Amino acid sequence: MAKVVSQETYDSVVLENVVDFEMSHEEAHTEAQKEFEAQDGKPSADNKVMEHSILVALQQVKSALGAAGNGSPSLKEVEEPLATFTTACKMSVAHRVLASKHGAYDTLLKLIKQSQDKPEVLCPALQAMVALMELNPDIISTEGFRVLLELLEDWSRRMEEPAIPDLLAQWCLSCCLKQEDNRQSLVTLGALGALVGVLQAHRGSPRVVRTTCRALRSFTLDDDVRQAFGKAHDHARLLAEEHGLIKICLDLIEECLSDGDTTSELLYTVAKMCVRAEYCQEALDRGALLVINDVFISFPDRPILNRQALSLLKTLVGNDKVKEEAMKSGVSQLIVAAMTKHENERSVSEEGCGAISMLALRVPANAKQLMEDGAGRVVVRAMEAHPKAKQVQKLGCMAVRNMVSRLPENKQVFVEYGVEAVIHSALRNHGEEVKDIAHAALRDLNLKVDLKEQWRGTGHEISR
Repeated sequence: MAKVVSQETYDSVVLENVVDFEMSHEEAHTEAQKEFEAQDGKPSADNKVMEHSILVALQQVKSALGAAGNGSPSLKEVEEPLATFTTACKMSVAHRVLASKHGAYDTLLKLIKQSQDKPEVLCPALQAMVALMELNPDIISTEGFRVLLELLEDWSRRMEEPAIPDLLAQWCLSCCLKQEDNRQSLVTLGALGALVGVLQAHRGSPRVVRTTCRALRSFTLDDDVRQAFGKAHDHARLLAEEHGLIKICLDLIEECLSDGDTTSELLYTVAKMCVRAEYCQEALDRGALLVINDVFISFPDRPILNRQALSLLKTLVGNDKVKEEAMKSGVSQLIVAAMTKHENERSVSEEGCGAISMLALRVPANAKQLMEDGAGRVVVRAMEAHPKAKQVQKLGCMAVRNMVSRLPENKQVFVEYGVEAVIHSALRNHGEEVKDIAHAALRDLNLKVDLKEQWRGTGHEISR
């Protein structure tokens, strides 16, 4: 029998392609056809149409919950349809929107509520909810927030199934990405404290630690284009001041330093907390510089860890006291070693140039030490290795400028490194986006700068 999709389902997907993805009608029809051709459908009861697999699975879950929606199904009843539903949701946003329009969110929320004391059912139900809400956060309700918070608090005390707190953190993350209203609602309900509780309770589970860190960091994002202003800074302040997250993360790094992936997430989280000078000072007092140096020494071959260590260092040395202590610790040599080892890694070059720029800013003694340790050469080499990376070029120019502006003897060294050609290459590749800082670097190097006179103040006199 040929596969036939019901007209309602097909029209719904076409409409989603037009509205949500801004496709033309022709493109929307083409994409809908490709989507349904690639799916495994199931004949309807009368064998006249092929029903969408995600809707078939959803109906099976609804049936297991009963007509009133308050049943307590067993794993056997819902395991297969939930797995099918989750797999289909992961295919595309269109699948998730289609499921949402057919009541998937309400159905899954009922199943989660009915399964709070049945971990074997709760786990696949949460997997389905996470899949449904990925890049689809607007569907959550006030009741959903309440259920999520109840479960987070409950599983900060329960240890029998670590997959569940991991899924709860994923659900929280799905709610927060690109959705400022959800973030603020969750903070008001106490989500920050609940997540920190999960992080501490499950500190022995690396996967839970990593996912919970990502969920906590999502509250410090400002990624919702629909909102003029967010509360990322306020949320970071709450985490640092009221929940002591800087200390918690630094302590966890010491406990799991042998686990590179977990250490990376924790370093990134600390960096996101250090949004004020006093928080940078707190991190210093709690041994952040020792942690950074340990990471450089323990993971010389891991670019992502070197990047995160450099990122945290760049953030911390915005505080002048931390900057002083960092240079005393010999971190400049470790920066040069990391950038040399991972010269072809754009992100390491970017963070390294940023850290060098901050360390040299307004402190000639630091600029001198950095040059002696080879920082000038690695900055130029980073810019040469990544000519198309705008941020590497900008931060590289900034580092060059900060190392010469108050230390004229460094100028000739940079000229010998061929910095002039590198900066002009950055101007050719990135134009206006790097022009100001590139011109400032050339000026402070006493090199030729082609400045365009924008306005001479001439014209007609004002009639009186």
